[in-house]
Amino acid sequence: MTGPVQRVLVLASVVAAVGAAPVPRAWPQGRQAGAGSVSPLVAEAVDLGRAASTAEHRVVVGLALRDRDALEAFLADVQDPASPRYAQFITQEEFDALYGPTEVAEAAVVSHLERSGLRITDRAPNRLIVGARGSVAAIERAFGVAIHDVSFRGARHYAALEEPTFPADIADAVVGVIGLDDLVERQPRVRASGPVPAPHAALGSNCCHLSPNDLATFYDNTTAYTGTGQTIVIAGAYAWMDSDNTTFNAQWGLPALPAGSGQVCTGSGNPSGCRFNSQNSIEIALDVEYAHGSARGARILNYMAASTSLADFTVAYNRIVSDNPGHVVSTSWGVCEAGVSTATQHTDDNIFANGNAKGQSWFAASGDNGSRDCSNVLTVDNPANSPHVTGVGGTTPTCSAGMTPSSPACAGYRSETGWSGSGGGVSQVFARPAFQTACRVPAGTQRLVPDVALAANPSPGNYVRKGGFWYIVGGTSVAAPQWAGFVALLNQKLGGSGVGNPGARLYGLCGTSAFHDVTSGENGDYMAGAGFDMVTGLGTPEVKNFLAPPSTTTTTSSTTSTTKPCGG
Repeated sequence: MTGPVQRVLVLASVVAAVGAAPVPRAWPQGRQAGAGSVSPLVAEAVDLGRAASTAEHRVVVGLALRDRDALEAFLADVQDPASPRYAQFITQEEFDALYGPTEVAEAAVVSHLERSGLRITDRAPNRLIVGARGSVAAIERAFGVAIHDVSFRGARHYAALEEPTFPADIADAVVGVIGLDDLVERQPRVRASGPVPAPHAALGSNCCHLSPNDLATFYDNTTAYTGTGQTIVIAGAYAWMDSDNTTFNAQWGLPALPAGSGQVCTGSGNPSGCRFNSQNSIEIALDVEYAHGSARGARILNYMAASTSLADFTVAYNRIVSDNPGHVVSTSWGVCEAGVSTATQHTDDNIFANGNAKGQSWFAASGDNGSRDCSNVLTVDNPANSPHVTGVGGTTPTCSAGMTPSSPACAGYRSETGWSGSGGGVSQVFARPAFQTACRVPAGTQRLVPDVALAANPSPGNYVRKGGFWYIVGGTSVAAPQWAGFVALLNQKLGGSGVGNPGARLYGLCGTSAFHDVTSGENGDYMAGAGFDMVTGLGTPEVKNFLAPPSTTTTTSSTTSTTKPCGG
């Protein structure tokens, strides 16, 4: 038996198993139910019975912000030139005093976890998360759940099948628990070829693809600003190889990474996520090479999660906000919104809001599967769906000349179309931010993605150096770190401080020559068109104009061209 009938029977057996299983509870009375910590994907899992009580897992408890409405009002004011609080970002100490979880609340959560038998692994200075590790038995005691082994999409996993409960004295202080299952993990939003010959060393199949210099020409990134004095932080997993950076920079005549660039492991010991990975380090290679290519004087820091689990990425995100090593952050690791718990997404969103309040700008790739980000479901990508993150989609570029075997360099901008893989659509988790109203934004109340876009189509693709080989790479992973670089240039121009969430600034530039309005192309369910659309957002930048005062800009647009797209 297969299909929907089988699924109903599977779900019925899961429910029956949960009802029959004794759930160990350290506090049989005085507990309150939480919501949103169980993955929606549990509905697809086949129950294999209770997990071994001695198996160990990692969990992260997200703590709730205080006075969230006041925080959102502050974040709006700090982006409003008419407000006396415009650009008056606050320190972490001020954030903690006004909006952060209290010391008492955090201590109560820690005490509860320790009394349950869990070992505390993370206590963050901003108190937004508490990380812990321990046995299944201890996790079940702490959260009043039963952990089961399950079969999910052909592999063995574990998952809690019901929502956790919390002691009454901490229930209101908790957003939820991350790590009650391992059904999904974050994935890089990148599409890569196999190894190819060195750039321009052979013609034919290796011609023609985009370099950082081509993209600088295409988007008019030709000002005197280089990002000097700024730091771009990459939030991801796995390490780069210094020799790859050296070879890449020499190939394109780029300067070496500035002093102070480096890599930071956010896990203890030597976890897998903090080492070079022969397959998945393609993402950090792409990120560092193209962030550097767009802001050649900015330091680059690679903040590596201990693994690709949702919990370890949350720890990495919060470490970036707590350490505050730079004003601009880019991440190209995502997961579809419909496949991850709301507790995970809201915990991460609290972290991003904390960063915005201090002047941090976060950028995230919007995904490479168009409007259906997972399992052919109409959904967007996380964390690009967060209203405190700028979601970056993708286009197919057409150069004015060049990109031929005899003249491989891109000569300049001609036009763009929306790339079919560009992630975009309507969030079902987050409400629409106040800034997302102008520029022909469709009516509604939910967050729309993406906000902006950049060249991302794997054809023509971009040259990347990883592990001693050259690759051709595409995807919105190419776009996000470059947008981070453009805002690093803006920060330098404005005197070195951060601009926080650039949403209001970006939407305020709609209709000016700061943007190429991409008006053709589709990503499955949505079409590009005049103004904002759910394929390319506001469009792509004309960097020189993006850095100029809005009063000096004029409207531009990009329409379909009869010229063959670059490399197509």
